[in-house]
Amino acid sequence: MLLQHVQLGTQPQRLTKDTILLRNDKCIIKTAEGTLTLPILVDDNPSGHLFIGKGEFTLDAIIETTRGAIGKPMTRNLTPNQPFLMFNATKNLNENLTPASTQDLSNMAYRSTDEFLKKADDTLDQFVRRRHGHFDIESDTHIFAFATEHGRWDILVAKQNKLVYASKHRVYVSRDNGESVSVGPAQILVAKKGKTVVIDKGNILVDRDAP
Repeated sequence: MLLQHVQLGTQPQRLTKDTILLRNDKCIIKTAEGTLTLPILVDDNPSGHLFIGKGEFTLDAIIETTRGAIGKPMTRNLTPNQPFLMFNATKNLNENLTPASTQDLSNMAYRSTDEFLKKADDTLDQFVRRRHGHFDIESDTHIFAFATEHGRWDILVAKQNKLVYASKHRVYVSRDNGESVSVGPAQILVAKKGKTVVIDKGNILVDRDAP
């Protein structure tokens, strides 16, 4: 995907029902009925969606050890003030979409289609202009980019039960064989092949019998 060739469609659409965009062993991302969306086009080909609306993102970043669970779930409410992008689409998404009416836009505090498109274009531009080069997305891989209050982006890449999540304060990596890594402020957790290593504020725990 060549980021310089990314643009948005011009027909706003609305979700007709609550929709799960991603679900695997560690993560669920869902968005609510009434959420507005535009297709993301790469070289004029539909390659994802921009969403403005309500939803929820939950990531289970807990690592189990014989001495108890370490870490905590990460949950964030998705709001109309913080749009997010999804590259690659879920199979059931298009069947839950309908063209957005003037009233649908008004329900999200937009006075016109042009005002909505301006917000959407500004959001995509903010994401694209900081990135150069290209990357390829396999058909079973999803990439989500969540705008934050400070102009930064939290990124989630998921392929089946493998995922990588990167935010300002934490990086979390999980594989479907039980291996996981979590790096946050003054804390590193690594679980691999029955062993867990935790470095927390200078203290080190090595658990060789972790499940």
